[in-house]
Amino acid sequence: MNEIGKLLTETRIKKDLELDQVARETNIAKRYLEALENDDYSVFPAEPYVVGFLRNYCEYLDLDPDEIANLYKQIKIQETSLPPDALLERRGFALSKPLIIGFGVIAAVAVIIVAVFFAFKSIIPAIQQKRTEANVKTEIKEAREAKIHEINKEKYEQRIFEGDTLKLNIKEKEFTLEVEKISPKLSLKTALGSQIISLGQTVKIDLDNDLTPDIEITLEDIDKNNADSGALVSIVSGTGIAQGSHSAETDVVVSEEDSQASAAYKVLFESGSAYPVTLNATFRGYCLFRHEADRANREERYYQKAEQLTVQANNGLRIWASNGNAVKLQVVAGGKTVDLEVSRPGEVIVKDLKWIRDDETKRFKFIVVDVD
Repeated sequence: MNEIGKLLTETRIKKDLELDQVARETNIAKRYLEALENDDYSVFPAEPYVVGFLRNYCEYLDLDPDEIANLYKQIKIQETSLPPDALLERRGFALSKPLIIGFGVIAAVAVIIVAVFFAFKSIIPAIQQKRTEANVKTEIKEAREAKIHEINKEKYEQRIFEGDTLKLNIKEKEFTLEVEKISPKLSLKTALGSQIISLGQTVKIDLDNDLTPDIEITLEDIDKNNADSGALVSIVSGTGIAQGSHSAETDVVVSEEDSQASAAYKVLFESGSAYPVTLNATFRGYCLFRHEADRANREERYYQKAEQLTVQANNGLRIWASNGNAVKLQVVAGGKTVDLEVSRPGEVIVKDLKWIRDDETKRFKFIVVDVD
């Protein structure tokens, strides 16, 4: 029976396919694929599983599944010997050799017919169900792609999915926000950079760079483990932002301690009011990096070359890096992007990036200051 396994193996190799790839794309466990190629059918729980997986594998390799399945059944029957009792004399009647051969052929044909009937009866519904489920998933996915949500009223509530676009007009100019990622947090791509929103958090975004929030997005519901369920958002735009009530958690707060910060700092942004900022980090080498947004939600992990990180904060951030030169930082706020060089190679850094209020000018400054 090794001719079937050999044919499967040679065809897969010609197509330059690895078993791990085949297992992912056919949803057949790798150990079953290896068993089919080695003609080892002892690992399968029952005969219908052998025929079903063999047909699916043949379809994937563009082989004729009917021909291979029939070949398997014929070889299987040839390997099955008739019981000795079938060859014994019965009631004194001696069976001639031609009669024995004739009965053997009839029995073999009957076994083939029965085996094919039950195999198809058990496998076809499973295959049809699998194809139906795949078609349903494909239809659902296609129905969710590239959906555009027109934000044309002050309050808009809708469930959004990856690939969707939020569109609104501000002073006769069109702005869009693309849904990049749903799980575990909502990520929106804007002209200002990526905006990350956690469950229950509200974020105000100034799209036209006039220092006034144009849109306010609250993440009402999300499944952190299943992006397919989408994210329920509540969106307030226009005059609704000024009229709505907001919790202290979403407002930008500048503490008295920050307003008295040391003069040894670098000013990145200056404005009549403070607003949320986004930090984009691109790692150029191996680095242990820790960040803390708004004095909460501290996170730490090792990053490798080419990895990226996006952090959003309302008030400020504290960053710590084991090798400052291994990370390139950009700060995005109010429609502006500033590159931030942090240190020399091999130097451990700890820095605060935060808003302070200048008592003399009564204006807000977003600064970078070293922390001892």
